[in-house]
Amino acid sequence: MADHSVQLATSPTVSPDGSEVVYVSRGDLWAVSAEGGSARRLTAHPSEDSDPHFSPDGQSIAFSSSRSGSRQVYVMPANGGEPKQLTWHTEGSTVEDWYPDGQSVLISGARDHFWRSAGRLFQISVSERQAERLLFDDYASEGSVSPDGTRVLFVREGERWWRKGYEGARAAQIWLHDSGENSFRKLVHLDSDSRTPVWLPDGTGFLYCTSQGAGNGARNLWMYVLDTKESVQLTHFDDDLVTEPTVSRDGSTIVFSHLFDLYRLQPGKSPQPRKILITESSDSRPDPVLRRTLDSASDAAFTSDGLEIAIVAGGDLWVMETELREPVRITTSGWFETDPVFSKDNQSLFAVVWQNGQADLCRIQRSDASKYWWQNTSFQIEKLTDDAAVESSLVLSPDGKQIAYLRERGDLWIRELETGDARSLVNSFLPVAFDFSPDGKWIVYSKSDDDFNSDIWIMPVDKSAEPVNLSRHPDDESDPKWSPDGKLIAFTGRRSDDEVDIYYVWLTDEDDETTSRDRRLKKTLEALEKARKKSSGSRTEPEKKGSSSGNGEAPDKPADSTDSKPDTASTTDATLPEVKIDFTDIHRRLKHISIEHSSERGLSWSPDSRQLVFSATIRGESGTYSVEFPDQLTPKKLTSSTGTVKRWLSSPSRMLWLSSGKPGVQPLSGSAETYAFNARQAVDIADRHRAGFETAWRIMRDWWYDDNYGNHNWDQIRRKYSDVAAQASTAEELARVVELMLGELNGSHLGFGVRSDRSAGSDERWQPETAHLGIRFETGFNGPGLRVRDVIPEGPATEPDSRIEAGEIILTIDGQEVDSAMDLTLVLNGPLDRDISLRVRGKGKDASERDVVLRPVSFGTARSLLYQKWQDDNRALVGRRAPNMGYLHIRGMDWPSFLDFERELYEVGYGKEGLIIDVRDNGGGFTTDHLLTALTQPRHAITVSRGGGRGYPQSRMVYATWDKPIVVLCNQNSYSNAEIFSHAIKGLNRGKLVGVPTAGGVVSTGSEPVMDLGGLRLPFRGWFVKWTGQDMELNGAVPHVIVWPQPTEMPSGKDRQLNRAIQVLKQEIEVWQQQPSPTLIKATEREKKK
Repeated sequence: MADHSVQLATSPTVSPDGSEVVYVSRGDLWAVSAEGGSARRLTAHPSEDSDPHFSPDGQSIAFSSSRSGSRQVYVMPANGGEPKQLTWHTEGSTVEDWYPDGQSVLISGARDHFWRSAGRLFQISVSERQAERLLFDDYASEGSVSPDGTRVLFVREGERWWRKGYEGARAAQIWLHDSGENSFRKLVHLDSDSRTPVWLPDGTGFLYCTSQGAGNGARNLWMYVLDTKESVQLTHFDDDLVTEPTVSRDGSTIVFSHLFDLYRLQPGKSPQPRKILITESSDSRPDPVLRRTLDSASDAAFTSDGLEIAIVAGGDLWVMETELREPVRITTSGWFETDPVFSKDNQSLFAVVWQNGQADLCRIQRSDASKYWWQNTSFQIEKLTDDAAVESSLVLSPDGKQIAYLRERGDLWIRELETGDARSLVNSFLPVAFDFSPDGKWIVYSKSDDDFNSDIWIMPVDKSAEPVNLSRHPDDESDPKWSPDGKLIAFTGRRSDDEVDIYYVWLTDEDDETTSRDRRLKKTLEALEKARKKSSGSRTEPEKKGSSSGNGEAPDKPADSTDSKPDTASTTDATLPEVKIDFTDIHRRLKHISIEHSSERGLSWSPDSRQLVFSATIRGESGTYSVEFPDQLTPKKLTSSTGTVKRWLSSPSRMLWLSSGKPGVQPLSGSAETYAFNARQAVDIADRHRAGFETAWRIMRDWWYDDNYGNHNWDQIRRKYSDVAAQASTAEELARVVELMLGELNGSHLGFGVRSDRSAGSDERWQPETAHLGIRFETGFNGPGLRVRDVIPEGPATEPDSRIEAGEIILTIDGQEVDSAMDLTLVLNGPLDRDISLRVRGKGKDASERDVVLRPVSFGTARSLLYQKWQDDNRALVGRRAPNMGYLHIRGMDWPSFLDFERELYEVGYGKEGLIIDVRDNGGGFTTDHLLTALTQPRHAITVSRGGGRGYPQSRMVYATWDKPIVVLCNQNSYSNAEIFSHAIKGLNRGKLVGVPTAGGVVSTGSEPVMDLGGLRLPFRGWFVKWTGQDMELNGAVPHVIVWPQPTEMPSGKDRQLNRAIQVLKQEIEVWQQQPSPTLIKATEREKKK
């Protein structure tokens, strides 16, 4: 068999003599000659192995792996063999480099040193299981140890490695730590990323990657010389990214990654890098076909009698019936088909089908129409559309002669099935939800305006009149559904806080004005009339042809009668109801079904228009509910299941739906029936991965907020990456290609979360976790035992029965003696829900010992508790230095954080003259306008009660307010909505900004599935500064006063940004105090006109 060429090799490390390269492919480690050639596999494990590093003598390789359930560091012989685990902390560890003596390695991992940016660098022994040695207490990554072992290069900040062209405050900086002097020096700090420093073997400088000077974001390899502080460019690629450089110990060979391949550069021999051509034998390649058994559907459609079902499973379209349930495959493309719907006569199946990378509305028919769908083995697929736009949300008109659908981002179109004529009904930049009137003459739909307010509209299908806004409300309405009798439209709306309720309208004044008594009266009269006619009919009415003659003989059967009627809610042209609409003040006829503490969704009418079915959680019970029109509008629970109703059967009314991935039938009363299935699918992995990539590409084509696509030809980007995506052997390799494609946009809020093909083991296995005792220990304490540095507030060691104080000494944990040289995971790893026993010696020379039992927490919980400690420490600092100031931190732009903010406005602001509002390390959200409402509330009056002072009734305000001076702290990690807030504070002149420019990452985002491969972030709405018109992307809010912190300052409690904010706010308060205050003049004191 022929060998296969390898692309997407990552994480290279070159042997000390430059002869061999070890890299990562398909989640395993491989070795190949630095010249290229056939590679040999070093590891083969279901979990992912990564980050290989040759030892200084070339005999061993350290690497990272998740094979134990969390990411840990291992070492193994360079030619392969059994790995030895070096780290055990379940928060995870990643190998960064070897120390030059080969006795220890540099690792990184998040522990309990700070509430945010908890990643630290540690040194660990290779030969013995000992405690990690912290290099310094501050965040750092991408560490590299100097040839003499005394200095470490590291990176602070940094955007995602695959982003091309970012310039801003988050750009990666390269620093140097000298362990002997315990000093820090910033070496490279540019507007663009400078990352992955690697020491030169002689210690005179280092290699690093940066895009400095490249207008298109191309990242190249540079060399920094320590003595001259100058950088020299080594590679000159005019596009794409150089990453992951590694250099041999003898300095002869440099290896790095560029785009999809590894390259070798030999200083002194050839100035031009050469691609390393790698091959793998065919028998080492994974199976090119994915075989799986599917038992869950993403979509479904039913024939009118409910006896045959089309399902989408694994992206393919299948048909089956309800007894055998043996799915027959219709499509086999590797793409994901959507939106199946059967024609009214069940002779055709419509769906959105992908062919040759293009999604189109298609009509599918059986090759043998004399057989049922599920009895066919081949099908004809006819394209009804043929263009690059993607169709979705197919709905047939009531007479079955037209099909409506969405096109591109949300435009609503309708197509005549007989002639193929298509026309646009509604233009929309967001998807509209719509429904036909039962006579097919009208469309009701929800549409968002430019303020992203969605209303409900009605328009005639022939566009003979302008659309009418049915809802006319500043909050969102959606999901309109027309009742089958044509008399009602129901929809959902959010008109009170965040609760979504059901609204409905009678379409005629007559129906709207009919009261419950009117309906009961009508029902009574009809019953009486029917009863009286029945009792007197044989005596007073002449005998009619076909009626009973009274002699027991059956009446004649009508000529057009049949023995049985189809059990379906479908209608024919003859039975389509006539729809009448009184448009005058129709929005004022809206009625509300209020169900407290519940949000309803997924409305569907029963065939008789009496039951409106929906999904909700009511009184804590999730399920499917119904209300009965017109008068029994208290919800009744039908089932605890929820699903999407696809069609109805009548006599009795039953829903045909898709629930939890299974098609089935759910009656309005009684038990449901589920049509479970198993479908065997074989998919070419190359086709599947190409489809996944192009789906992600297409989502960005249609939805990325800037149609300049990072100043790229987006079709060319597709061609650049598509073939390589098809070569990806694993989901992780596909993700790398998708991320590189996303990087071309140079945008924020981008990412692809992949569903991994790899697993660390059975999901049923419990995994040990490193427990946190709620205390942190002093470093360098010689023992015996561990001396407590501090106790985390509200942690396990603050409980009354397990209280421990700083300065006390822990002698044993669960009976085992401990000291600062010990790897504490030996005693802390295990189930988290357990009690841990401690032997504690009190403070002082003659202190007594006692036993303490506590229930530990996770390290993640400990870091959350450290957040409150950090905020309290900041507040105390402000209180000491400026008693007339308050301080608060907004952790996120979410609702819980806003409620904390409103409470703290009073808690920490009462009686103060100025307030420091901290949005550093705030990742964003949505609450800027709520915060501004509190901080910019107009002051238009002063109130004074008898015996009281000046004020204003808080009950008249929207929120608690603050109109005194403020200073806002922001930094490079203030992101998204926190940046919008910072821009607003500066633009509105509400206060001064202090700190570091914000990230420059502002765009509204959602998410979108990419087949069943993963999920893609979906940035769709740009934000622009009102005062300048400038995009907030790549345009962070620049503080009035810029202050960068230095390494180790923040974790040690030294906050130069906060100190500077106090100085600035002091000046603001002095100016504010000089503003005149009006003299209050009562009416009785007012000078009267003469």
